[in-house]
Amino acid sequence: MIRIAAQYRSGNVRGRDDEMADPEISVVGNNHGSSARDDGIQVLRRAAAALDEIATAPGRLRLVDLHSRLGLAKSTARRLLFGLVEVGFAAVDDDGRIILGERLLGLASANAAHITSAFRPTLERVAEATGETADLSVYRGGQMLFIDQIESPHRLRAVSAIGGRFTLHDTANGKAALALFDDADVDSALAALDPSEADRVRAEIREIRTSRVAFDRDEHTDGISAAGIAGRAVGGNIVAISVPAPTERFNRHRDRIAEALHGALSSPVWSS
Repeated sequence: MIRIAAQYRSGNVRGRDDEMADPEISVVGNNHGSSARDDGIQVLRRAAAALDEIATAPGRLRLVDLHSRLGLAKSTARRLLFGLVEVGFAAVDDDGRIILGERLLGLASANAAHITSAFRPTLERVAEATGETADLSVYRGGQMLFIDQIESPHRLRAVSAIGGRFTLHDTANGKAALALFDDADVDSALAALDPSEADRVRAEIREIRTSRVAFDRDEHTDGISAAGIAGRAVGGNIVAISVPAPTERFNRHRDRIAEALHGALSSPVWSS
């Protein structure tokens, strides 16, 4: 069986106050009015950016990586991280590696459970119509997080781990999600790619905005191709449904898979 797995795992982790000496993080200063509001919004934006970075590389970043990626002074990044740990949105293990905190994961799990429940009938229809694995994922932290799956009955099939996170630029669900972004956000998401590769993906995104179906042709995993769609669900979540299969079988049934995904776009579960 061909498997596509990027399992997210976390060990026993805890916040370490001794590594972050600052006793508190200030949300607003002593000023009043618009200045205080601006200060608060700035901190929230920094916190959101930090959580995006942590989610993108769970268990692989340390404080030095965080302040470098965010472009903040180390003292500022330390205070920010301390605040996130204090409210349970982040945690730091004994080696100083940062992951998302249990409180935040609990909130995300509740949201994912709601999305999974709402989309399950649509996912089942896609799986039945294609005879292939049908995956449900949601955009989180610059990646696609897999939250549900119906496996193909074929002995040779593509299987992605629930909880796995996949990149955007080389996956069907990721490219379908990118097609919902505005051009500036697409440029930001592709900034790390080679310029020629980024241009190729941009051209695909323009096509996807018209056709609504994205394709991964042996890009993310050799021997596996996929088609996917994406849209917004209640709460503004970007949700994707994708159908991966061994490439030889996918090519034979590509039109049927694309038709099933087009049909799924008419489901009332989408908000737009």
